[in-house]
Amino acid sequence: MDLVKHNEGAAHQPAPNAPTATVLFGGVDGGPDVGLVRVHVPAGAGMPEHRHSGSDVILTSITGMVRISKGEESVEVHPGDSVLITKDQAVALTNPGDSPAEVLVAAGPADFIGSIRSWPAAAAD
Repeated sequence: MDLVKHNEGAAHQPAPNAPTATVLFGGVDGGPDVGLVRVHVPAGAGMPEHRHSGSDVILTSITGMVRISKGEESVEVHPGDSVLITKDQAVALTNPGDSPAEVLVAAGPADFIGSIRSWPAAAAD
């Protein structure tokens, strides 16, 4: 059994002013077949359309609201809501609100988590 506390984990950010993903589990050779990241999405920030590197993912909002868009379709994910995104779907994520959002993203297999580990380290606050 492994425990990762709230303030632990390696934080990665693909670009300045983009969401920050903190890797909690997965994405390393010989690691588990599932991974988990906590994503901080600043108000007004988001990620353009992307795929999840061969992983199915479940995104659950912890605080704030995020919008997931697939083409012309979009859903709002509020605290406690979860959305399944299959490996074949290309989606965009935005936080249209006035306050930051936090989401948990579980990925299986953990290939997507491995791709997050290749992002640059997030700048220290």
